[in-house]
Amino acid sequence: MIRNNSIVKRSRARFHRKIISGTITFIFIPLFYIPAFGVSLRPDESRIAVVVKVIDHVFSDSFETAYSMVETINDTLPGRPFYNLITASILHAEMTDAEDFSEKDSFFSRLNSSKKFFQKWIKNNPGDPWGYYFLGTVHAYKSVWHGQHKSWLKTLIEGLKARGKFARALEIDPGLYDAYAGLGNFHFWSSVKLGKYLPILKDNREKGLSELRLAIDSSYFSSRPAATGLAWALINQGRFSEASKIGMELHKQSSGGRVSLWILGSAYWRWGRLKKAESFYGELAESFDRQEKQNYYNLVFCRYRRGICLFLMKKYEDARLEFDTLLSYDVPKKTRDRHKKTYEKTKEYLEKIDRRFENGK
Repeated sequence: MIRNNSIVKRSRARFHRKIISGTITFIFIPLFYIPAFGVSLRPDESRIAVVVKVIDHVFSDSFETAYSMVETINDTLPGRPFYNLITASILHAEMTDAEDFSEKDSFFSRLNSSKKFFQKWIKNNPGDPWGYYFLGTVHAYKSVWHGQHKSWLKTLIEGLKARGKFARALEIDPGLYDAYAGLGNFHFWSSVKLGKYLPILKDNREKGLSELRLAIDSSYFSSRPAATGLAWALINQGRFSEASKIGMELHKQSSGGRVSLWILGSAYWRWGRLKKAESFYGELAESFDRQEKQNYYNLVFCRYRRGICLFLMKKYEDARLEFDTLLSYDVPKKTRDRHKKTYEKTKEYLEKIDRRFENGK
């Protein structure tokens, strides 16, 4: 079970304990910290509480509220590295949610600004694990971005940089469990993506799952991001029951936020549980329908998946309505081009439905 960690007293996982997690394209890692001024960038407890609230709003799709909360953070360090890192993380979550990456320049500009500060910080303060952790987070976001856009060499390069910084942070402070969220995602997905091309590489999938479990159990405020990564990893491994349990816990915590709905829809779809998959894709479609501004990419995808579920359950009239609704949207050409096969398959399903009714089935 995913639990909200206490801000003051955290349960520390022991290294000898038995530990039994988005594809990389969806796993964003909002690991935000606010500095307690001095020789370390370690956050104080009150600022951790603010960041936890920011994460809550991101997972509940309340991006504007999350941005507003970031504005209240008093980051007076040169270049405002923490403000920019947190804002970049929200930008990434919002772009991923909308499947609209038009804020790419702002996203990278903020990451690069933070990167310069953290590089200088660890040079002057090599004993501060938080400096390495933050710099690793910058590289992790870049790795995820490149993975989303199929730039696999850049994904690997940035991922290796992130792994190195996270590992160094843990060498200095083994109790900085938030670093395990980044390490877990890297170890799992690098094994999945590269294993089939480089079979001599060590398979670190189970190691990655264990590290994600550590982050869920004992991190300062990376529990939800690590749980998201764990759920997508479990879906990849066909462990749908475990993934759906995590998805339901996230669903409760976020009052039905879309991060949880994507996990649940995907898990039940892959599992072959059509009724539940149809229900969660329906919730996603309704949620996207309520958005005033969108490019329709995710909405078309959800309508399509829901239509297939209904068709396979032999609810042909409902499936027809779903497919017709999909075709009724005034979708921008760019989105329509990206969904070319989706539109072709939708028309094929409608033809199948017509033939069934013509034949009296």
